[in-house]
Amino acid sequence: MIIDAIVVIFIVLFLEFFSYTKIVVKSATMVSAAGILLAAITFIAPFFRPGERKPLDSFVSFFIFSMIISSFMALVYWDQSLMTSFTGYKFFYIYFLYFIFVIFEVSPARVERIIMLFFFTTLVIFFIGYVTFPDPLFSYRSEERRNGITIFFYGHGFTFLGAFYFLGKFFEGKKIIHFVFFVLAAYCLFLLTQSRMNLLALAGGFFLMLLFSDLKKKYLFAVLIIIAGAIFYTTAGVFDGIKEASRDQTQFYKEDIRVLAYNYFLTDFQGGVPTMIFGNGFPVAGSKLEFESIRGNLMGFWTADVGLLGIYSYFGLLGVIAWLLFFYAAFKVKNTPNTIYLKAYFFALLTSAFFGYSIFDPGYMPATIMALYMLRCEIINQQENNLKSDDEDQLSANYTDLEDQEPEQNIRYASE
Repeated sequence: MIIDAIVVIFIVLFLEFFSYTKIVVKSATMVSAAGILLAAITFIAPFFRPGERKPLDSFVSFFIFSMIISSFMALVYWDQSLMTSFTGYKFFYIYFLYFIFVIFEVSPARVERIIMLFFFTTLVIFFIGYVTFPDPLFSYRSEERRNGITIFFYGHGFTFLGAFYFLGKFFEGKKIIHFVFFVLAAYCLFLLTQSRMNLLALAGGFFLMLLFSDLKKKYLFAVLIIIAGAIFYTTAGVFDGIKEASRDQTQFYKEDIRVLAYNYFLTDFQGGVPTMIFGNGFPVAGSKLEFESIRGNLMGFWTADVGLLGIYSYFGLLGVIAWLLFFYAAFKVKNTPNTIYLKAYFFALLTSAFFGYSIFDPGYMPATIMALYMLRCEIINQQENNLKSDDEDQLSANYTDLEDQEPEQNIRYASE
């Protein structure tokens, strides 16, 4: 319970108290201090609790390595000191939380309880934001747009992860309350954000889980839901703002700011050929790299609009490869009730891999780390089950061979 409490405190700090607008302390300083402490525990603890490396550990280590080496690129090409980089990478230190779970062998059941705690907390915060709008208590961005309201705060990743968790529970146990929790989360993630990417992620995750479920006539249900959804989308006024924004971007796609941003981060923003491999580093306030980043922002170019290219800008090809390995591990694992909702979550992240930034959004990264650890536990469990099954098959085969031998041989073996 002590470890669980410490994990919860760390996550609350990394989420900057769910973007609480009335905070009086410097949350950025607290996040940096928490991140450095988390990294220190990760490096020190193995000397006291050594353990065997398991699946996914190397992938997470590889991503952390890409972060470290990019800081040297920031020093060489952008004159951003190593200390500045190590301090400014504060949100990405949450990746060390993965190894805290590994070192202390936190059980999947305990991790799920923490996920549920944050899931219900985000629903409450969405409700508070709706009631207190246009000056929500928890928000880093709030406005009226697309015929609705927008409330963004750090923590949406847990809303997604919890939504798919309860959707999986509904498909498995057919309890209506579980579906109600999913609908509440979907309402918050779309109607209280007016985000097209959230809508796509929710729809994609829903159909992925439906098709992987054991429901009878699931393909018929999928077709009927698609037809009903298409009719609702074309007729309901709630989607008017979304449709208008989509029409504008389609009509003027050559001038679309995301297309221009892609070109900028692939060419003009690069310091040199090595930065294309190892990254430019993460921009920190007051550095030359930050000034270049601001110059791009003034032209309308944001890493938040370019998905994996944002990771590429920060951590180069190494960072992109690490994330491709995460997706590979998530989608390769065998389908079970414990993995389908994790696949849906990673599919939701994948929907923003080209025109969003969920994969490096501070509000998603803690949930992503916990999803990766849950995935690790399931992979280990499946491997152990496979080994157990192989051993049982081998014993069965040996017993069959023994029965096939001559009776006198059996008697001799029995006496021995």
